[in-house]
Amino acid sequence: MPVLPDKTRTALRLGLCSVGELFGGVERQLLGLCTYLRRRDLDPVLILFHDGELAARARELGVEPLFLPARHSFDLGAPRRLGRLLADRGINVVHVHGYRATVNCALARRWHRFAVIKTEHGRTEPGRSFPFGGLKPRLYAALEAWATRQVDADVCYVTEDLGQHFAREHGSLRRQTVYNGIDPLDRAATSAPPEFATDAFDLVLVGRVTEVKGITFALQAMAGMPEPARHRLHVIGSGPLQEALEREAAALGLAERVRFLGFRRNVLDYLAHCDALLMPSLHEGLPYTLLEAMSLGTPVLASRVGGLAEILHDGKTALLFPPRDPGAVRAAVGRLVADADLGRALGRAARQDQRARFTLQGMGDAYWRLYEAAVAGENNAG
Repeated sequence: MPVLPDKTRTALRLGLCSVGELFGGVERQLLGLCTYLRRRDLDPVLILFHDGELAARARELGVEPLFLPARHSFDLGAPRRLGRLLADRGINVVHVHGYRATVNCALARRWHRFAVIKTEHGRTEPGRSFPFGGLKPRLYAALEAWATRQVDADVCYVTEDLGQHFAREHGSLRRQTVYNGIDPLDRAATSAPPEFATDAFDLVLVGRVTEVKGITFALQAMAGMPEPARHRLHVIGSGPLQEALEREAAALGLAERVRFLGFRRNVLDYLAHCDALLMPSLHEGLPYTLLEAMSLGTPVLASRVGGLAEILHDGKTALLFPPRDPGAVRAAVGRLVADADLGRALGRAARQDQRARFTLQGMGDAYWRLYEAAVAGENNAG
């Protein structure tokens, strides 16, 4: 006898909430989720605090963001406006990313009830100024942890390593790892950037220019290269340390061999046509830049830390080295320069690994199951 559909079951009405000020891994995941959800004929409501690069790219996908302007991080009127916005749209599940979205959603539940899914993308990056530089990040982290528990969120981590890092903080919550994923990329769809020279070994480093990216160790490695004229480092991204690192590069005699290119929309062109992606980070979650390089078959040189150590296999899909070790960076680069076949083999294995384990379909399916379970939980609670 056929099972009749449950007409009382509430349909999923999903909100995706984040800041949208910068453009990095969080924003790439949101764009991926928008793509996946639209393939399932669900139009998510994308709620942002800033009309920036993420908003522009969402519009290119056919998703028109809604904005929740706030005068500052502690604007007490923002949660009320968010609650009313969610109520007007009938949102019953909100997927939050970051401190500001999490805290505002926790407070917004005073005006509208909804379930919360939360993704942790990385660890809190401390401030540099002593003794008060780290106070603001610690305060934000404490408020975010409180808000996460307050809404009884289902928490997802982009790596097992992050899950272990947050185990104590989120111990009473439902927790799981959901790896980031992308659709396969085609190198033939890209163009070689004009900055690349045919007679040089072009390294690319992509990310926000902050201490955690380990860029200073890349500069020190470049300064000691045995064939300095051959090696070029292209740093793509912007951030608070750019001027200081440019001065350091000049002091090391690298002004002609290290280029700080700032934010580039066509980052895939650089990843597809460079000789290697360099990631000398002090810690990482699961960077989209890494998955993109893997998908394009670009060799990866990375620190043995966090998500990099978790998903990359040294000597098979990448060359790994200890963090904070310019000599080890230099040695890894030297291996690729001396052995082009090694680079090609690393790229092929990494491309296969991305297509097997880190797909947009796999990531989207995992979140879809969580969204559906959250709706069912809200129905039962009601």
